[in-house]
Amino acid sequence: MENNIIILEDENGNEIEFETLDVFELENKTYFALAEVMPEGEETDEVLIMVVDGDIDSDDAELVMVEDEDLLQRAFDEFVKRDEERENQ
Repeated sequence: MENNIIILEDENGNEIEFETLDVFELENKTYFALAEVMPEGEETDEVLIMVVDGDIDSDDAELVMVEDEDLLQRAFDEFVKRDEERENQ
């Protein structure tokens, strides 16, 4: 996947850039796996999983946090599985 950058706003109104690591379907919803864009020389291994709220093809669609811990774990597991499959190709 190309380095697609998404800018999200935190609860304080600060804009934060994220690189899209993967976009995938799970249980009839679309999920984004994101990593914060770090300053040069810094790295992070944290992955943020967000779900599309609404129709992904609509202007009203939003990325929102996954509130359900079990669902979040399933989505993260799916991301890891897909990431491992890509590495093994």
